[in-house]
Amino acid sequence: MKKYNRSEKYKPEVLKRLHNVQLQILSDFIRACEKYELSYFAVYGTAIGAVRHGGFIPWDDDIDVGMLRRDYDKFLQIFQKELGEKYNLLTPEIDDRYACTVTHIQKKGTKFVSEVSKDLKCEQCIFMDIFPFDYVAQTKKEQQKQARKTTFWGKILFLVGTANPVIPYEGVFGEIMSIGCKCIHFFLKLFRVSPRWIYKKYIKCATAYNAEKRSGYVTSFEYMGCLKDKIKEKELFPMKKVRFEHLEVNIPANYHEFLSKVYGDYMKLPPEDQRINHMPLIIDFGDEE
Repeated sequence: MKKYNRSEKYKPEVLKRLHNVQLQILSDFIRACEKYELSYFAVYGTAIGAVRHGGFIPWDDDIDVGMLRRDYDKFLQIFQKELGEKYNLLTPEIDDRYACTVTHIQKKGTKFVSEVSKDLKCEQCIFMDIFPFDYVAQTKKEQQKQARKTTFWGKILFLVGTANPVIPYEGVFGEIMSIGCKCIHFFLKLFRVSPRWIYKKYIKCATAYNAEKRSGYVTSFEYMGCLKDKIKEKELFPMKKVRFEHLEVNIPANYHEFLSKVYGDYMKLPPEDQRINHMPLIIDFGDEE
């Protein structure tokens, strides 16, 4: 097991090996989705990587895919049969020690512990992210209310898992934020509030408009920019297939609008000081070594 300083850059050979494991996960995920005719699509940095680089963004170290909630729910049902031998699925409903809204597919026998997740007691392995996409409310006012609720429960969920989140502020305000987070964590633990209970509250808000589908827009509520990121469901289809390293992955039909809303000119490389990744504190490739 190797430990790395958070400020240390990946050694090229380490990042390459990490990419190889993540590509194994993605390949097996795609195989299962195609077998059961489940729709998925690359999102965020993975979508940019596919369009701009034909694979990983060179400094990126994760894979992000989206699924409409109906396909995601079906995937949960077939996961154990199709992928359970090699992988674990991590959600707060499955493991009550996991305090995050993002679903992970984890490679068994590996370890990946980041600065952000170091306080979590659940098993942490090399993983791929899955972001369920849900329908947003019809009116702007209702959308903002839905986004506030999901953001609130998502932050509370994270704070039940750690008293020391990474604070993006310095000085007095950063200190106040840090103390506030510690206090919230303390009271959540004092009253034995579980990640599973909070996650159910989050899911209730995220899926509140899935039955009516009136707005026609879907988004992933994992991030504060969820309303900015929303896309019409009909603009996801028909999916386009593009190269991602040695694989082919789906991206939304109208990927340009989706990526432009999130990143602006996504084909332009960012300045070198913005080419960041999620440097782990611990990484272990297990039997991959």
